[in-house]
Amino acid sequence: MKFKTLICVALSAFCTVAQAEVSAPQWITQIGCDQQSQQCVFSLGAEKVGPAECASNKISWSSDTTQGKLAVALLSSAMMTRHQVVVAIDSVCGENGLPQLKSYEVLAKALHEGA
Repeated sequence: MKFKTLICVALSAFCTVAQAEVSAPQWITQIGCDQQSQQCVFSLGAEKVGPAECASNKISWSSDTTQGKLAVALLSSAMMTRHQVVVAIDSVCGENGLPQLKSYEVLAKALHEGA
């Protein structure tokens, strides 16, 4: 019985940590990376996102992995081609005091928007 209780508590804690805030579709207005720290930041055009203690329209992530480098390329492309993005933000603030990118989606343009 104690084992089942322990599993329930562990799963509950994991689910709480794994939760992420998801933004509405937004434009990226600025993107950049610091070569020394490997930290990248992009700015959203509108609302602040993330946990209350670090809510911002700026979101950061590390570019020192293959996925991090891919995010730089895709998010830069989205900004330059005026595609909106939907981002999921981690539930904890990053070491730099900004919300941390958990995942993202680049949205297709509507037919009436043109290329």
